[in-house]
Amino acid sequence: MLAFMERWHKETSSFHLPIREVTITLDDVVLLLHLPIIGAFHSFEQLHVDDVVDMLVELLEVIIVEVRTEMIQCHGSYVRLSWLRDMY
Repeated sequence: MLAFMERWHKETSSFHLPIREVTITLDDVVLLLHLPIIGAFHSFEQLHVDDVVDMLVELLEVIIVEVRTEMIQCHGSYVRLSWLRDMY
């Protein structure tokens, strides 16, 4: 296990082994670990704009006016990753 950890490259999500670069897929997990992979990985539900504003203000400590301005530009309860990067 330690040998695999040393060869893991998070930038490419793969292992760099002497034979070549190898990526582990969900099929590999099923075959090697006998773990069933069933259904959707995650189901997302649409949040109301006011709930998203409250979460961003409380958890990320951004100014409410800036959050509302960004959401107007994104046409919904969304913010852009570039906006988050600019905030921090």
